[in-house]
Amino acid sequence: MRSARARSTPAKLDDWTGGWVAQLAAPSAERMGAGAEQILWDVSTGSQARTAPDTNGGWSVVQRGPAHLWDQVERAVRRWQAAGEPHQEGFGITVSAAGQRVWLGAEDGPGWNLPI
Repeated sequence: MRSARARSTPAKLDDWTGGWVAQLAAPSAERMGAGAEQILWDVSTGSQARTAPDTNGGWSVVQRGPAHLWDQVERAVRRWQAAGEPHQEGFGITVSAAGQRVWLGAEDGPGWNLPI
């Protein structure tokens, strides 16, 4: 079990595109909850992450299992935020024999490799 402080508000996952970005970061995870209280559960590894408000006005997160789901999601959300939180129209996808990659802005921009 790993406890930490979330740097991004979990409520960003309530935004349609924010939730989509989170799914790119953790493709086999299911999300439950809303606002500051979210649960991510990876059905393939059994990993879990649970966010909650903390007493300092921020958010705490507890992660269990082999994958640190919140870390993966938070990195992706912060990357999306750094790009100005574009709508999904700002994303593209490249599919080749080598795999599938969703990218932001340009094919060589930040992106996520999807499982095949």
